[in-house]
Parts: sequence; structure tokens; C-alpha cells
Amino acid sequence: METYIKEYCGDFQFDFVEHISLEIADIFIDIDVYEAEKKIDGIMNHREKANVRFQKGSVKYECEFFEEHGYPNCFFEVHLKGRLYICFRKTLYGFTMLDAQTLTEVYEYVPKAMLKGEESFIITDVKQLDELLILEGCYWAYPYECFAFDMAEKRFFNVSEILNMDSLEEVKVNGNQLILTDIDGETKEITKEDIVNLICKNGCAEI
Repeated sequence: METYIKEYCGDFQFDFVEHISLEIADIFIDIDVYEAEKKIDGIMNHREKANVRFQKGSVKYECEFFEEHGYPNCFFEVHLKGRLYICFRKTLYGFTMLDAQTLTEVYEYVPKAMLKGEESFIITDVKQLDELLILEGCYWAYPYECFAFDMAEKRFFNVSEILNMDSLEEVKVNGNQLILTDIDGETKEITKEDIVNLICKNGCAEI
């Protein structure tokens, strides 16, 4: 990721734009946003970054975000085996899991495509079924797809076709079930076990 960020930022001179404060559970989050523009080969390029500080009592964690959009909306909570985790994106791509008790990183997913400078999956919405996250996202606004992320196994699977859906917009979580309307207009109730079984049966390609 460091190579990607270095190439992305280059020698841009960033100017302060705004300060954003958030609170998730008992964690305070301060975000200082910076922007820059520079003409390269006759084309105006825009860069954006933010310095982010998490604090819980005397415990602190800091990082930088690059190429993010809608900073107040890029954090989501995940509850797993009695612990709370804060997930967020340091770039448009991939995500980081932060233990909400200790403010330490426990997992970071960086798409291989991003490291190669290629287009990759951008997460735009998340639903949780125990240790299974259902992720909606896109490749620069199109096409939209849905992936399942198994937090226990740390693996991604494309589930758009087996669930017959490409958006979580109308999906609700009821206990251990997803209540969804597929692209054919059919309403379904599907559990985490149903999704796992469909993955095993269909051999969905891992990304």
C-alpha cells in the first residue's frame, strides 16, 4: 500500500479544507481533510487525504486516509464474538479492522489489483450476519456487485449471481437472516448458513 500511496500523492502540496468530529460507541474520531490540485501533462489532477485520529480514554490510534469520499460515512461497526470492531477504508479500496477496545489493527485487506495500479472493488454498503459480512460495491460506479467476506477465514466470495442481487439498498437484517428482494422482484429470507451452503455448492470464485 505504501508504494501505491506514494505514487498516488506524488509531490502534491495539500491545503487544509475542513475538520470533522465523530463518535462511535465510546471512541472519538477527529478527521482533518486536505485537498490539492495540480496540472500534469495538461490535465488537472485532484488529490485528497485526511489525517484521522481515534481516541478512547488515553488510548490513541492515528492513520491517514487517501482518496476517500464522504468521510463521516466511511466507518462501520462489526460485532464478533462479544467484541466490537470499527472497520474503515484508508483508500477507496479494501478496508481495515480496528479493535474498539484496544484501538489496534487486527486485519487489513488490500486488493492485489490496487497494488498493481488496476481497478478494484469499492465497498459502498455492509450488512452483517455473525462473522459473515455481505458487501455491496462497484468498480467506479458500474457494475455493482455483492460479495461475502468471511471474517473467520478472511476470504471474499462473489455472491451476486447465487443471491440474484447486486445491491443491498432494500436489504434488511433480522437476527441471523437477510430479508431481500432479488432482481426478479422475489422476496427471500436467507440465513448465513444458506449463503455458506450456496458458496460451497456453487464454488463461487474467491476474489
